[in-house]
Amino acid sequence: MRGGISAGTSPGQAETSMELWQSIRTIYRAALKRLNARLAKEKITFSQYSVLLALSRSGPMQMNRLGEHMLVAPANVTGLVDRMDKKGYVRRKRDPRDRRLYVIEPTESGARIFRSISSRFTHYAEGLGSDLTADELATTLKALKKVRQKVQSKSEI
Repeated sequence: MRGGISAGTSPGQAETSMELWQSIRTIYRAALKRLNARLAKEKITFSQYSVLLALSRSGPMQMNRLGEHMLVAPANVTGLVDRMDKKGYVRRKRDPRDRRLYVIEPTESGARIFRSISSRFTHYAEGLGSDLTADELATTLKALKKVRQKVQSKSEI
């Protein structure tokens, strides 16, 4: 790296790459803001939605596995699940394979809220490419896949 620019990268490419970074960041923040506004209307937090998302993708699971899924400490999961249990979004059941442990599963109310939010967000996301032609959309997706692979392959900033 020379003077803040990677070897083989021209100053123009570096500037454009920074613009790409800013655009991705802006898009992510705007989408997250819309999602959080919807979550607030449903009286659910982003963390609570994340629990319901994990349960919808992987089914009922033990608390420790839920923590691993969400990359949070067990104490945080316990408090989060306690609050969700009180609101009626999830319930604890004894694990039939090990009665010392509990399995967390969504209640009908929690599943209904998750479906409602996910449906609205999916509809929103499906409209994101509506102003692009099929070729523009394909080119954008191809470029973003390359960027995603690059980001995932780098371990340090």
